[in-house]
Amino acid sequence: MKKILLSLICIISLCGLSVCANEVEDDYLDIAANYCVTGDYNTAMQYLDKILTINPNNRHALDLKNGLNHIISGDKKTFLDGISPMVKQAMEYKKSGDEVQELNTLIQATQDKNPYLAYYYLGNFYRSKKDYKKALDAFNSSSSARSDYAPAYLSSGIVLYEMGEYSAALNPLDKYLTFNPDDDLAYAMKSRAEFAQGMLEQAKSDNDIAIRINNCPEYQFDRAKILYKSGDYQASKNLFKSLLNDIQTSKIYEYMGLCDEMLKDYKSALTNFDRAILLSNDDEYLESKYNEMKQILETQSNETSTQAQ
Repeated sequence: MKKILLSLICIISLCGLSVCANEVEDDYLDIAANYCVTGDYNTAMQYLDKILTINPNNRHALDLKNGLNHIISGDKKTFLDGISPMVKQAMEYKKSGDEVQELNTLIQATQDKNPYLAYYYLGNFYRSKKDYKKALDAFNSSSSARSDYAPAYLSSGIVLYEMGEYSAALNPLDKYLTFNPDDDLAYAMKSRAEFAQGMLEQAKSDNDIAIRINNCPEYQFDRAKILYKSGDYQASKNLFKSLLNDIQTSKIYEYMGLCDEMLKDYKSALTNFDRAILLSNDDEYLESKYNEMKQILETQSNETSTQAQ
């Protein structure tokens, strides 16, 4: 039973880190996880069933439901009660929106005899506030308190990536993968950290693994970026274009425009940079690229007119 409970904790801890679920599935999963924390498993099951109605292949929902079935069929006690009642209380404060009490309770819970979970949730709190230094310290304290608590390593890697410490992010991600060798998010984060360092072959390899485990639009977007940086502009643009039904951001049109520029299709580049500008709040770079393409097209038009005369 202890192993099942710890597995369930890991599943819930990672629910908020999924990057491939659509918004409705992600919201329902978050709600289900919160009901699990408070011990309301029946309501949690209802939301998991809603997710599986939308997407029967949602791996996180299936895993969490399987874990809950074990808990419900055996010990119906809230799983956090046996580990840290104070962490459970902090989650109640989180649910009610009382961030001051949530933080104070988590800090107090780190003084418990076995504080790894308190540190982990404290790291999540600081990360949500973009206080990455404190978040990283908390996640490191979590893994120090319990060396086999895998989610702390994954969260450390993600925070280091968000801090721009790309090289440092690889070690905790690799450590996490020794516990969970089939986790698509960990491979995706490794690929992104490697991509940021110009390690294109390694980035492609880890991206391939992530896609093999979970072929979702976000990972395909990463693949298209790798193709662009590798100089395969036509394949990159084709892949970006195929993702437009799933991803409508300024960045995807920016990359399509960059591919067009390298392919010398300046008219298409102008159109794509224009679309990127419409979806961007304020980007001088996109404006400059748009004006650059416009100038090239005007120059070409003038040269054609001159030759015609």
